[in-house]
Amino acid sequence: MHSYATDSSERKSVPLYIGCTSVLVAWALNRVLGAIQFALPWWIDAPSVIGFYGLVYAIFNKYLWRWRILRTIGVVKIPDLNGTWEGYVASSFDQHATKYDATITIFQNWTQISIILETSNSKSSSLIAAIVTEDPNSMVLSYEYLNEPKPNSKHTMHIHRGTARLTLQSDGKMLEGEYYTGRDRQNFGILRFKRT
Repeated sequence: MHSYATDSSERKSVPLYIGCTSVLVAWALNRVLGAIQFALPWWIDAPSVIGFYGLVYAIFNKYLWRWRILRTIGVVKIPDLNGTWEGYVASSFDQHATKYDATITIFQNWTQISIILETSNSKSSSLIAAIVTEDPNSMVLSYEYLNEPKPNSKHTMHIHRGTARLTLQSDGKMLEGEYYTGRDRQNFGILRFKRT
């Protein structure tokens, strides 16, 4: 997985919330240890605020950012795109005459993502990505990819780079958009996927 950019302001506010939570947890642990009169050996220090910050951040990055309640109260705006999306690709290579079956598999946490698009002829993997959240009508996933043909593909296909821009529909179940390839292939096309 690689990092992705976003225009959501949550990347500024969430670390502050995590910091405050870490201070409270460290203080509570100190109070509990004092109340039960438990003293740690000199060579072990109770987890500090920094230790709790790292722990809470790791848990938030992997799990908590997906919680619906955090979306409802506006703490998190970044959409959870994890999963498998089934659909098709239509290319200018044949004037969009054929819809080629395709699957997008997305692995995502709060700070990293990996987008893999696979057809019967090739497989592409994201190199960089961005998620735009500020448009209230639709969120956009934009990424650059590297496409590698499979051994059974046509001899005219070869490794190339390209860019895709997909809009997430308001129900969160459809990704639709377009792609274009680099100067070598100079194709463009339509992408349409439904979450399975």
